[in-house]
Amino acid sequence: MGIYDREYYRGETHGSGWLTGLAPATKAIIVINVIVFFLQPILQDRGLWNYFIASSDGIFRHGYVWQLLTATFMHAGVYHLLWNMVFLWMVGREMESFYGTRDFVAFYLCAAVLSTLGWVAIDTFLGHHGNMLGASGAIMAVVVVYAMYYPHREILLFFVLPVQMWLLVVIYLAHDAYQLLTQPASEIAVASHLSGAAFGYLFKHFDLRWSRFSWRRVTRPRLRLISPEPREKPTTRSTGPTWSPNPATSLKPSTTAVLPEEQLDARLDEVLAKIAREGRGGLTEEENRVLQEASRRARNRRSDRI
Repeated sequence: MGIYDREYYRGETHGSGWLTGLAPATKAIIVINVIVFFLQPILQDRGLWNYFIASSDGIFRHGYVWQLLTATFMHAGVYHLLWNMVFLWMVGREMESFYGTRDFVAFYLCAAVLSTLGWVAIDTFLGHHGNMLGASGAIMAVVVVYAMYYPHREILLFFVLPVQMWLLVVIYLAHDAYQLLTQPASEIAVASHLSGAAFGYLFKHFDLRWSRFSWRRVTRPRLRLISPEPREKPTTRSTGPTWSPNPATSLKPSTTAVLPEEQLDARLDEVLAKIAREGRGGLTEEENRVLQEASRRARNRRSDRI
C-alpha cells in the first residue's frame, strides 16, 4: 500500500470533505463558533444568555461551571468573531498538523477553560463582577505556541504590515498587561488573553500533550523492529565446522534497512497512524527511521521505473 493510499494520509486533494481533510479540528472549531454566533439572538430572546457567558457570580455563586467553556464559543459582534477565527485559521492548522488532532483538541479546550478561569479569578479579586465571552484567550494560547516554534515567521498585521511572530506576541502581551494595570475594568478581557498566553507557554515548555499522559500510552507496550535471525546451515556429524554469522556483521534488532518489504509496510502503517493521532512531534527516533527507510525505498522504486 502506498503512503498516499492510506486512509489517514489522504488530504483534501484526495476527495476528502472539508471537515475531514487537513486540520479537521481547526475547521470544526471555526464552524461551531460561527453557528453559535447565529444562535446567540435566540439565547438572548429566551433569557438564556446569562447561562452561557462567563461571570464570576454564575461560576462561583450559582455553580455554572460550564460557562468556563461555553463562553469561549460566543462573541460580541461580527468583527470580534472574524478577528478570532482568522487568527485561529492562520496558526491553528499548522499546530494541529504538528501535534495531531487529538492533542490539539485537548490543548485548545484546556486553553479555553483555563483562560476563562484566569479572567474569572482576576475579575473576582478586583471585585468587578462583569461578564466575558470570546475565544481570544484560547487563541492566544495557540498563537504563543506557534510563536515559540516559529519566532521569525512573518505574519501580516492588519493584513498589511509584515511582522515576525515573536514581536507580534510581545506587542499583544505588552498591550494587554498595560491595559490590565491601567484600565482593569475595560470591556476587553485582557486577563483572559494573558492567562491563555501563560498556558500556551507552559504547554510548549513542559510538553503537556494529552498523549503523554494518556493511560493507553502508559500501558501499551512499545513496539520494536525485529529483523529475522539468519538460519544456521545444517551440520553433519562427520565433518566440517558449524557455520555461524559473523558478529561484526550481525543485524541489530532496530535496523530498518534489512526488514522485508511486508514488515516495513506494516510498521509504516503503525507509524503513520500515530502521526494522524498525535502529530509528527510525538515520533521516537526509531519511528523516524522507519519513515526515512520507507521514503528511501519509494525513491528507489521510482528510479527503477525511470
